[in-house]
Amino acid sequence: MHSARIAVRTVLEEAQQFGVVAEGAPGTLAEIVRWSRPDVLVISHAAESEALHTLLRLDGPGKAGKPASVVLAEQLTGHGTRQLLRQGAKGILRRGTAGEHLPWAVTAVAQGSLALDPCLTEAMKSAYVRPTRPDQERAPAEALVAALTPRERDVLALVGDGMPHREIADALDLSPDTVKDHLRRVCTKLGVETRLHAARIAWHAGVGTQHRPDRQVPEPA
Repeated sequence: MHSARIAVRTVLEEAQQFGVVAEGAPGTLAEIVRWSRPDVLVISHAAESEALHTLLRLDGPGKAGKPASVVLAEQLTGHGTRQLLRQGAKGILRRGTAGEHLPWAVTAVAQGSLALDPCLTEAMKSAYVRPTRPDQERAPAEALVAALTPRERDVLALVGDGMPHREIADALDLSPDTVKDHLRRVCTKLGVETRLHAARIAWHAGVGTQHRPDRQVPEPA
């Protein structure tokens, strides 16, 4: 585990755009997060289940809100990935190729986006790509979206278009923290836990910038 921490530090420092404020063993992460308050937490384990337990410990009683987390594991599975996403992981990478992907993944997560290892692309595509919105799925999605306020629908539309928090904030002239607050309320009203699930409902309901008259969409050439 010590060698894994050294490797993570080396990769991030060589990228020359990140500051490593602290590091430690998994059992000490809750205390480290409490006093160092990192923007992004990188959790490295051999198994997905071990990373999941670490995330659960960070959510224990009396713990402050955990930072955005990037999980590294030796092997990644669809089931394990879903569990990690449900527990709040924002980035999931294989340890074997983390040297190549960790810099862009940390940047994306810090900006409010999701970062998945390329090996997960095909496994996740069938569950999360833009659906065809058949009638039997569109009606329930539209009913859920109807419960949102106009501003919440604006935020959901841009989430459905794949925008990170900061770009949504710029587009709607809001602060990033206000966008996060809106998105939390959106997820609560939609009954989902992640941006991906909220985006999927947006796609089913036909919510997106292409459906909003106040945004200009280029005509195809």
